[in-house]
Amino acid sequence: MVAFQAIKTAAQDAIGKNQNILFDKVTINIGNGFHPQHGIFIVPRSGLYIITATTLHVAQTTYFNGAIEHQGVPVAYIHGHENIGDQSTQTVLIQAYAGDEIWVRNIGPANVYIWGDSYSTFSGYLIWEN
Repeated sequence: MVAFQAIKTAAQDAIGKNQNILFDKVTINIGNGFHPQHGIFIVPRSGLYIITATTLHVAQTTYFNGAIEHQGVPVAYIHGHENIGDQSTQTVLIQAYAGDEIWVRNIGPANVYIWGDSYSTFSGYLIWEN
């Protein structure tokens, strides 16, 4: 079994373009694939994974565009509008191989703010092993 769940308890501000979103509180890490210091899930076993990410973008004058990325390629996008607090979620299926990397990244613009206090999460689990 492989599964991880990480929650953002600390807000992250001034996030640069192409910077990873960090999820600091790891509540499940079966298989030890999630690395909170970088916000990256390194796939421990090849197979089909369900991956979910939720972000709460704080009301600010700039919008937020994020992505769930697999090996540096966006799989699904997350958006937050400017001037309102905006929470978005994406859930995807990813065929991944041992050693592949999956993360959530700000794809632009720079200087965005993602709220903590457990409003933003990143999780995934293996549903079918190859």
